[in-house]
Amino acid sequence: MKIKEVISVLQGLAPERYAASWDNSGLQVRGTRQDAARVAVCLDPLPERLAEALDWGADLVASHHPLFLKPAAPVAEGPYLEALRLLLPAGAWLYSAHTSLDSRPGGPACWLGDELGLEERRSLEPSRSFGALSVSFFLEQDLGEELADALAEVDGVFGIGQDATGEVRILCHDAAWPPLRAVLDEVLAALGCGHTQYFLTQMRSPSEEVGFGEVGELPEPLPYDAFAERLAGLLGRGFWTQTGPRPETVARVAYLPGSGASALDAALAARADVFITGDVKYHQALDAVGAGLHVLDVGHFSLEEEMMRRFAIELEAELPGVEVRFFPGRDPFAVRMNG
Repeated sequence: MKIKEVISVLQGLAPERYAASWDNSGLQVRGTRQDAARVAVCLDPLPERLAEALDWGADLVASHHPLFLKPAAPVAEGPYLEALRLLLPAGAWLYSAHTSLDSRPGGPACWLGDELGLEERRSLEPSRSFGALSVSFFLEQDLGEELADALAEVDGVFGIGQDATGEVRILCHDAAWPPLRAVLDEVLAALGCGHTQYFLTQMRSPSEEVGFGEVGELPEPLPYDAFAERLAGLLGRGFWTQTGPRPETVARVAYLPGSGASALDAALAARADVFITGDVKYHQALDAVGAGLHVLDVGHFSLEEEMMRRFAIELEAELPGVEVRFFPGRDPFAVRMNG
């Protein structure tokens, strides 16, 4: 499969328009290979993960965390420079599905809600909403397969049609219009259509809202100890840090994989009995105690490592003929029991 086709699939599963404004989701390193027979998936693009993937023969590595958040010159020794030293001579590509994957509704970041069987689920921390546009233009000839395929590949296009009068109508999200227009101009010029007038209509629906984390109801309330035992089985670990008053029963659960302490207020507003996340700091823990919210800090690694394992399975189903392998990482934190 062509590398550009693999990247198109990645963009479909983790739309870059979903990414937070501060993030660097998307292409991290442009390789020189044209085709992909093997794609590696991992949580962190650490040199040791990249070395394992390249030794396996990966043509492209899809990580969750980006190689960098802000552009940086590769002048200082460290993981960033070492990653480039591995990728560039190999001609391999690196792609990051970070907050673009985190915020995909129903995506692998929602795996905990799936396993807990949460009902009446909604986004814990909505981040962005997208309106929709109807783009119309007239084409004397039939809309060919080549043109339709080129338009369908634009991220955010969700409907294409042509009526008997020759009017072509495309439905897309607002953010998709600039790249869509560039593709239209190029393809129509190649067809000899010259200047084409586009007619845009803002639609009130459908629209799309994305965000981080989820809150939902358990099928039936559970005693706290029973809930904790079930959670431990799902996480594969029986330890975590907890703060705030422990509820007798758990009915409403909020969670946000990765670093979610900033969503404490959202979990409170959602009236969650338990909030599950990672990277809770001391003063945030004090705030949770004061607010009466029970917070389980299960670590940044545990929820997101499982998310990427599931993402690899999803990706393999979308890449026929391409071998996809998940490369497990290692939690940088370890627990030591004293006494």
